Amino acid sequence: MKKVLFKEIQSLTQGWNLIMILGTHIPLLIFFCYALYEQTVKGVEIGDNPAPNWALILLIITMVVTLWGSLVMKLEVWIDQDGVHYRFFPLVFKDKLISKAEIQQYEIRKYSAILDYGGWGLRRGIGRKWGKGYIISGDTGLQLYLTNGKKVLFTTQRSQAIIYAMDEMMKIK
Repeated sequence: MKKVLFKEIQSLTQGWNLIMILGTHIPLLIFFCYALYEQTVKGVEIGDNPAPNWALILLIITMVVTLWGSLVMKLEVWIDQDGVHYRFFPLVFKDKLISKAEIQQYEIRKYSAILDYGGWGLRRGIGRKWGKGYIISGDTGLQLYLTNGKKVLFTTQRSQAIIYAMDEMMKIK
């Protein structure tokens, strides 16, 4: 069994993320359900230009799926002698590996989820400057520069531990 040098699990249900998710999704979900109820059961249309029932049903389904996705989203990153392993449930189901041989350079850097990546989740850097980002929370991440020219960022709440593990992993033959 390989020795794990570092492991971190992050989710969107930490801190302010949970308040933002629930604060935006729940009121919209309540409104869409209310509008559908009023239109189908009571026969009262909501607003000057009411949405058709199929559109309200589609909005409710979309809100439920995005709420579920946000609540179960989890970024797992671990480092062993082979490289950097990760899984980003529910977007990346299987464990992925960035092998040690693929990593040309790495660093801890500050980032802006909005300005650099356009938000949270599995993102592409705006203007391709920063490459792919696995963005959960905070403003610090492990930036990997790969031998194929691609870049990958993983958010971390433990920057000193992850850089130490990267240094140790790169030393192993």
